[in-house]
Amino acid sequence: MFTSSIASFPDRGPFGNNKYRGNCTGHIVSDLIDNYLPVGGLFVDPAIGGGTSCDVAASKGIRFFGTDLHSGFNLLVDDLLTTVGEQANLILFHPPYGSMIPYSGNMWGVEHKHDMSRLSDEDFKAALKLALHNISDATLPGGHYAVLMGNQRRKGVYINWSSITEALAPDPLCDEIIKLQHNVASDSSSYRKPIVKIMHEKLLVFRRSPNRNTVVSLEQYVSTLENNLAQELLVTLRRVMQCSSWSEAEILSLISNVYAQTSLHIDWQGLVQKLLTSHHFINHNGRFSLA
Repeated sequence: MFTSSIASFPDRGPFGNNKYRGNCTGHIVSDLIDNYLPVGGLFVDPAIGGGTSCDVAASKGIRFFGTDLHSGFNLLVDDLLTTVGEQANLILFHPPYGSMIPYSGNMWGVEHKHDMSRLSDEDFKAALKLALHNISDATLPGGHYAVLMGNQRRKGVYINWSSITEALAPDPLCDEIIKLQHNVASDSSSYRKPIVKIMHEKLLVFRRSPNRNTVVSLEQYVSTLENNLAQELLVTLRRVMQCSSWSEAEILSLISNVYAQTSLHIDWQGLVQKLLTSHHFINHNGRFSLA
């Protein structure tokens, strides 16, 4: 059972196929079950990979449903709730970490167009959000779903997939477990320049909100667009005024160059003028500066 937000399992245990790349230790699955699965509850894994969760569930004698793209279930096409037949108390999702390890055509079968490990970064984010909504809908309100996600460094750029996952999930985060990694591929690699090795993954645990679905999430997203735009504009105005004072015409010209490149039908000019009258700024002889 988890007793702190740090978990370390040097011995991966006897669970799953240890030759299946990216296969996690069964100990973290076991602790997840001990913390979040009620007695008699249903545990689901829609991406079993090398079978770790299957073995852990069997060892504990719990109710379990597991499937995967390599078993015929497509999280990006098929409805998880319909496939399982009932909402789960706990779901574990261990997706690929972007394109770090290709699975279809490598670990199993032939290349599959819906294999998330073979998508571009932008397509991966869209697929991840869709998968998270599918999983959320298949979770009982008040139940939990957990995503085990690691980060990636590619050509010197650090891709924080765990933070992206947290931002895309439709439900609130209730726990974050930092799992230390052991016996990783980078241990046997040498590098021309010193690097900070990525030696952790995150188990993000979300609590399923009542009355939450994809349509509700879209409504909330749309309702926050103008607020987010106002915040971005405010930060931009305050930053440029840290350097000098500006006239309204100069500010509108600066901002118009940005919005001319978009198709957003928003009264940005009115929004800028409203922000300039806020307590953040002062107008001295037609030039605005920070208050």
